[in-house]
Amino acid sequence: MTADRTKHTDFRADVEGLRGLAVVVVVLFHANLAGLVGGFIGVDVFFVISGFLISGLLLRERERTGRIGMLQFYARRIRRLLPAAIVALIATLVVALNVVAPLDRPTVGLDGGAAALSIANIRFALAEGDYFASVGAPSPFLHFWSLAIEEQFYLVWPALFLLVARRGDLRRRLTVTLVAVVALSFAANLVVTDIAANWAFYSLPTRAWELGLGGLLAIGADQLARVPGRIVGLAGWVGLGAIVAATLTFDSSLPWPGAAAVLPAIGTVAILAGGGRAWGPGRLLAVAPLRWLGRISYSLYLVHWPILVLAPIAIGTELDGVTRLGLVGLSVAAAVVSWALIETPFRSGLPSLALRPRRTLSVGMSAILAVVIVAAIPSFGAGSIEAANPPPGTVEASEEPWPTDDWPSAPPEPTVSPDPSAGPSDPTSPSASPSPRPSPTPTPAPTPRPDKANHGPLPADVKPALGQARADEERLRRDGCLAFEPATIPRDCVYGVRDAAYTVALVGDSHAAQWFGALERLARHEGWRVVTFVKVACPFIDMRVWNIALKREYRECAAFNEATISRLEAIKPDLTLVSMSRFATRPLRDADDTVAAKGAAVGRMIERLPGRTMLIVDTPYAKIDVPGCLSAHRNDVDACSIPAWVAFTDRLGDVEAVAAKASGAGLIDLTSRICLGRPCPVVVNGMIVFRDHSHLTATFSRSLAPALGAAIADLIPDDPVGTIDQLN
Repeated sequence: MTADRTKHTDFRADVEGLRGLAVVVVVLFHANLAGLVGGFIGVDVFFVISGFLISGLLLRERERTGRIGMLQFYARRIRRLLPAAIVALIATLVVALNVVAPLDRPTVGLDGGAAALSIANIRFALAEGDYFASVGAPSPFLHFWSLAIEEQFYLVWPALFLLVARRGDLRRRLTVTLVAVVALSFAANLVVTDIAANWAFYSLPTRAWELGLGGLLAIGADQLARVPGRIVGLAGWVGLGAIVAATLTFDSSLPWPGAAAVLPAIGTVAILAGGGRAWGPGRLLAVAPLRWLGRISYSLYLVHWPILVLAPIAIGTELDGVTRLGLVGLSVAAAVVSWALIETPFRSGLPSLALRPRRTLSVGMSAILAVVIVAAIPSFGAGSIEAANPPPGTVEASEEPWPTDDWPSAPPEPTVSPDPSAGPSDPTSPSASPSPRPSPTPTPAPTPRPDKANHGPLPADVKPALGQARADEERLRRDGCLAFEPATIPRDCVYGVRDAAYTVALVGDSHAAQWFGALERLARHEGWRVVTFVKVACPFIDMRVWNIALKREYRECAAFNEATISRLEAIKPDLTLVSMSRFATRPLRDADDTVAAKGAAVGRMIERLPGRTMLIVDTPYAKIDVPGCLSAHRNDVDACSIPAWVAFTDRLGDVEAVAAKASGAGLIDLTSRICLGRPCPVVVNGMIVFRDHSHLTATFSRSLAPALGAAIADLIPDDPVGTIDQLN
């Protein structure tokens, strides 16, 4: 069958070849091969093709028979899509639950259940809306997000089609409807991409315009047939060029879909319009290899991602290019088997199902339910890891006794006792009582107790419990005091002794927030007030920076920092502690991406702060999901130790040193209390150090309170208020 089939023919060889091209760029992109940095646009190509084919199918049925058999339509979709998907889901669940870390198995089960129910896109949009959600390896079911969008489209569009087609000029009414859908969806895409890129990427309302463009092309086929073939054919070549250009030049830093997605979407429309016409790219797309890949494209899409994700977990190391290429070959082989033994028999055979759509629906729903039940099993076994993961921020801080072997004796009781329940309130409230005064003779400097790195098995009484480690974070997020991307104004958040005379401010991003456990404990012990101004991925820097989640300039961060300075000028804290992640500082300009430039920019911000300021050096980098690793190596915690070249990557502490020198701020470096050796242990004094790949557990942070206090005391030997003197 040639590419020059008439417009009334359901099958087009060039469309099959275009599907092959789309799946190739997606697979090579996921395998990080051939330099196809924009290979993700293959999914956008699939969306336009789906809109074109499904709309054309419904339209032809309506015009031929005067009706649309909804039951038959959904039965055909189930026979076409569900069998291969069910087998892929079950196979992926079986393998994943045997290779992923035990701590991740409940999550994998939830992902598999969401994929079976065609709500994977919603599942992953919700997860990625949480700054701290993705700490482990990518989900082996992540690719089901695009299939969920298509299946939701199959559910909505035929019903809307049927409603619109009830009376009047069918094509005109459908055209008006689809134009409205495309316009509204595209507008939503532009708005949501700017404020919540994850929802724009994963949701049907912000992707419907791509499916709608394909539908408009199917409906307008008669009018398009009147345009000279050479013009439409040449447009097809332009469209093919647009897709190639996007594949080679777009990358994952683009806000997506956004306006940029217009290029591959319109390019696909042009190819579909001109592929079957003279002078068009149809004959190229209809070559046998592309058509063969298009034929197995669905199965290849289903199997390639779990193979690429689970293989390095099973092997226990990152894969080189040759191995990744081998996995692509394995994916193609698995896809051929799936297409031959599962897809084809169910699509074209099994007359008992084909002739009984109700039975098809019943069998399909039963299969989905079976997968959901299997996927839920790991969640019931989550208790084997001490405790199922509680919701973020629900792990309460335990009140450890203040150590007397590495800290001076407790000072005289303050006039106002620390208020353990102190939460968000007005940090500008007047002080009601003076700070406690130290004794005339300073206490001798304490002798630090030796820290102990844990080796061998994970301690039975490890803190936090392994099942709670990922949720063992400071209370700021639960209190609404950790600002997320949209926030531009900090909340009034006060902790410690609300009416104390001595106020300490904590400023920075989530790597500043992780010090809250230590600071709050220290403040309660010393009778201080603590005010917080922290925002995720927002470095306290006088520089335009990029946000990886929003995929654009982080304008909200600059506004938040300016508001923070204004608030601090009003509060006038006695001491401001500033800390930030070196990885969150992503300058917009390449020229700013140096230690000198970033250090000077941080210094300029610090110079604007009132009172005394200290910089806390960023923490070592774990890179791995520490709780997940420990759950897989409970008998050998050293297997999760962090190599020094990883822990100290990206010149740890250099930016802070430059900023401190430029601004005159004090510099606090507790790296040696976090990383006790080479490699860095991840369990110290019976405590898990990291809750993910870079943030300290709140438990371990609290243990650093004495060290933080000693560092502050060393930098303020002549504190005019007198409160800090008691720490010397």
